[in-house]
Amino acid sequence: MLNATTFGRVDPSDLASLRDLLASSDPDRRLRPVGLQTIDIGEEMLERLPERVTAIRRKGPLVIVQDRTIIRRGSDDLKTAVCRLLEPLGELRVVALGTEGEPLHADSSALNATYDAVQAAGCVISVGSGTITDIAKDSTHRAGDLPLVVVQTAVSVNAFSDDMAVLLRHGVKRTVPSRWPDALLVDQDVVTSAPPAMNRAGYGELSAMFTAPADWYLASLAGADDSFHPSVVGLFRGYAEWYLGAADGIREAEPGATVDLARLMALSGMALGIAGRTAPLSGSEHLISHMLDMAAAARGTETAFHGAQVGVASVLVALVWRHVLAELEPGSLRDHVQPSRANVREAVYDAFSGLDEDGRAADECWHDVVAKLDRWEHAGLDLAESWPTHRKAISELLAEPAALVNALSRAGAPTRFGELTPAVDATTARWALANCHLMRDRFTVVDLAFIAGIWNDAFVDQILDEAAAIGAGL
Repeated sequence: MLNATTFGRVDPSDLASLRDLLASSDPDRRLRPVGLQTIDIGEEMLERLPERVTAIRRKGPLVIVQDRTIIRRGSDDLKTAVCRLLEPLGELRVVALGTEGEPLHADSSALNATYDAVQAAGCVISVGSGTITDIAKDSTHRAGDLPLVVVQTAVSVNAFSDDMAVLLRHGVKRTVPSRWPDALLVDQDVVTSAPPAMNRAGYGELSAMFTAPADWYLASLAGADDSFHPSVVGLFRGYAEWYLGAADGIREAEPGATVDLARLMALSGMALGIAGRTAPLSGSEHLISHMLDMAAAARGTETAFHGAQVGVASVLVALVWRHVLAELEPGSLRDHVQPSRANVREAVYDAFSGLDEDGRAADECWHDVVAKLDRWEHAGLDLAESWPTHRKAISELLAEPAALVNALSRAGAPTRFGELTPAVDATTARWALANCHLMRDRFTVVDLAFIAGIWNDAFVDQILDEAAAIGAGL
């Protein structure tokens, strides 16, 4: 197991050194190559936009993909500034998605409209949120991997620097293969001008670095995912000490802290890309957030920022891990009778059938969960035998729940579901936690607790009570 700080604080904009570092730590060539050509992070980076576009463009117009939200760069309008910089390069088209004042979703309507608009583009420039970026990545990928430059507008999610896209299918968020941007621009004035709640949500998103890698490692032990690679974890965990100490700077929107957060966020996206999956930074805490999104979509209500939800959920998952590491014994895995498929299927449909009239969300979830059950049948006994030898390695990937609460609170990020905007009621929050293992084909600590027979109403209530005692949870 690689010490999580071996790589130190990697500079994502120095792609040549980053590639050398990964190559030296991956002699078996298990990792995928970084597909980004350039990353620019810091002051006055927007001015590099014409240069980056010119370097990769093909024949055809430049197409800007954006939503209808006003985005600032200091006192200036960012979208106006982008057009001004690009107009001297030739024909320029702007595709504005969505309706002003309403949230934009990466659904079939937005995806198809963008795909139609980028046909024959010489280069596509996305300006906006993670959703806009995912839409641009998906549409340019389907159109033949058209040149794509991403102008990041907040430090909110890692979609800006990975090769995947989170899309809405049958009311369920799914992460699907997409493509790397060719160039990423992170301008200090732009990201520090973002709404503070967005950057604080990004800080919450990155709290997953203290829980998700443990889930990923566990999945490898359970035969559910053979992709675990310590170098992927080392890529971003070199920032662990910085993260826990930078909270005050994030709260105050200090330029230096915000830019460093952007560097860590860029590394987190690249980590997902080289691993070929979101698992390095998406475990139980993300499942809980996705559950909240599903509930909101079913009700037709707004959701809180994804990263803010992840931050709140990460504390709960850290508590779950603490119990599992302290209490789970090999005998409970060997001797416990795994729930039957019929019982698990019933649990899935009980959890999700109320989200839509035709049961498509439950069908989608059951399709994934049954695959997870199949793999456990073949690997469960091996994990039972090896569990004691892996406890220490897993514990090194985690953080104390109270330390996460302290950092999130100091950063001004929510630590309770009731502090999210909009607030999540206690019933919905408890539902999301209790049923998160029934949503996706991803083996996590909650699956382990479920299979061991300790994941029940009393256990969930205990986790929520312990969270409340340290200023988190409901």
